[in-house]
Amino acid sequence: MQTSRFANWFFGRGLSIACNLKWGVPIEWNGLSREEKISRIKEALRTEMAAPGTDSSVIRDQLRILENNTTSDWKHYFLTTNWDYLLQKEISDLKLKVLPSWLKSSHVYHLNGTVEVLPDNSNRSPFLLEEDPASERCWTVEANVAYNNIISQRLFIVVGMSFECDTDKFLLTALNRVQDDLPIGESTWFVLNSDKSALDLSCQRLGQALPCAKIEGIHCNLQSWVKDRRPELQNHGVLVF
Repeated sequence: MQTSRFANWFFGRGLSIACNLKWGVPIEWNGLSREEKISRIKEALRTEMAAPGTDSSVIRDQLRILENNTTSDWKHYFLTTNWDYLLQKEISDLKLKVLPSWLKSSHVYHLNGTVEVLPDNSNRSPFLLEEDPASERCWTVEANVAYNNIISQRLFIVVGMSFECDTDKFLLTALNRVQDDLPIGESTWFVLNSDKSALDLSCQRLGQALPCAKIEGIHCNLQSWVKDRRPELQNHGVLVF
């Protein structure tokens, strides 16, 4: 019996921007206490997610292609550093009764916390601000499951993520510590970003953390990559059209 392989997706702010969710934390909030700032961020971001201009159709298109075009021996796994839950909402709207063959999990792993309100958030990652030191990151159930999956994988797709803040750099440091002994050390990364400077920095940081990994930068936005049918994933055998 053939063992499934996994395409692991890291989504950063580029996914939110693709949905026209361009909101950022106002600079005048920097003087607030940490608790008050987080409270305001959660309220504002939920409002922006529900605004008429926010359009997550690009996520629906993405999921539709993954559903229809993923080859039989691949499954997809989603992680994000975004606070919004646009991706999770679109997956939930599929109303899955049984996990389909193209998904490893219907859960989107929010590494920096989420503004989503659930009956029980005890297993979720803590809400982290961009300026938080790495010491604020603690190992929750969600973070442990995500990390243990990441270090055993060989294929990653990074969309609009720069690994710039300390909490994200901490993740790279953790991967660097185990890269000599685990599959992550010889993994392949497709890094997608429409900002060339951010793209180059992401590739550089990944290369420093994982010196034996294969890292390929793709200079375009998510919408264009979706329309182009993601040739890199076709060549890798993940998708077929």
